[in-house]
Amino acid sequence: MEGILFYWMSWIVWVIVMFFIQKTVPYRFDFLFHLLAVMILAGYKLEISLLSVHLSGIYLFFILCVYIREHSFLKILELISGCLIVTLAYASFQLFALLDPIWLFIKPSYLLCLFLNYLILLLFKNWKHRLLTLLIGLILGDIVYSILLVYHSLPYVALTYAWHDDAALILGANILWRMLELVGHYIYLASQSKFLSKQRKENFNQ
Repeated sequence: MEGILFYWMSWIVWVIVMFFIQKTVPYRFDFLFHLLAVMILAGYKLEISLLSVHLSGIYLFFILCVYIREHSFLKILELISGCLIVTLAYASFQLFALLDPIWLFIKPSYLLCLFLNYLILLLFKNWKHRLLTLLIGLILGDIVYSILLVYHSLPYVALTYAWHDDAALILGANILWRMLELVGHYIYLASQSKFLSKQRKENFNQ
């Protein structure tokens, strides 16, 4: 059933932030409110002429744009460039999957997850910028894909529950990679401290 993965992961994140994150953490309440709003609006759609778009994606896009404006001008240009690259990558992948599905040797959602996360790792080092760019790129990419199909008289609803599932999978994989980075960094620091302490003992004994 479409949307199950999205709601499942969203509620898990909401509960973790609500009950296990301190209230003094910046943007905690904003995050909880926006996540609830996205879950509620996911079931409603806006129809503009032949184009149909679910409201959750539109809401999320404007909220992310508000947060982007807090960065410097050069950083905003960098983020916009990254968003355009992810947008074109997503739309191109969906078009290839539609026109030539024989090359998809595993489920398209998994390939898309690997492809976009590898791309975003090449573009940004900051994990927050990765998530921000990924999400905006996914939103714009599905809208561009929808416009292309509607232009060729093919019915398609943008930002559906299936898109929400793919977005949750992609963002979840990106967060998992960030956790692996933190674990690797912790192991590196621990090994370095042990090596330095061992070296000090050897120097002291000499």
